[in-house]
Amino acid sequence: MRSILLCAFTFVAVIATAPAGAWLLYPDRADPHHMIVEVERATGDLVPLAALPPPFGMVIGNSGGPGKLTFRWRYGREAEGAGELQVKGDGQGEMRFDFAARPELDDRRFGAAAVLVGKQGTPLHTFYARADLSRGLFSDNTLRHNVTFALTRPLDWWLEVEAIAFFSMTYYPLQKLDDEGVWRAMRRAVGRFSKGQGTEQRG
Repeated sequence: MRSILLCAFTFVAVIATAPAGAWLLYPDRADPHHMIVEVERATGDLVPLAALPPPFGMVIGNSGGPGKLTFRWRYGREAEGAGELQVKGDGQGEMRFDFAARPELDDRRFGAAAVLVGKQGTPLHTFYARADLSRGLFSDNTLRHNVTFALTRPLDWWLEVEAIAFFSMTYYPLQKLDDEGVWRAMRRAVGRFSKGQGTEQRG
């Protein structure tokens, strides 16, 4: 792991039906107010905000704003993903997903989802993001792709968010899924957790 690692947390998930998992937490090298949560489980993990050290457990709805909260994960050795959440004091939130692939990969589709989880494990909102490789490149002919979402909610709504669940998926041509089929497969993967509750965005 990164040499700037300052602290590590192991968390046994008890919210909803999420499996036990582990993740690492450390500050960004350039900005100590930018915290990185590295998701180690291959398919994702659940991270309760209360498990983050102050003031990062109040990253959502905190008018003072500690800065950014970024989640990172790997698609094996093939690619890496990152999801960055930032919420301003006026209730305007932004969720950005970044995908980075290795050169000379075969065609495949990388997916990621983030579920904002409320009290008693209730799903409040889900972001779905995709990055499709064709002939070894993403749609803009590069090895990097990003998807950005805007979500405006009252601060009281943001304060109900107690955890963030992250999911990552990879789909291959052999599976013969069309465009809508990939979205359905992503919703099924997340649906085991969200049960179709809450609102959603996809991009």
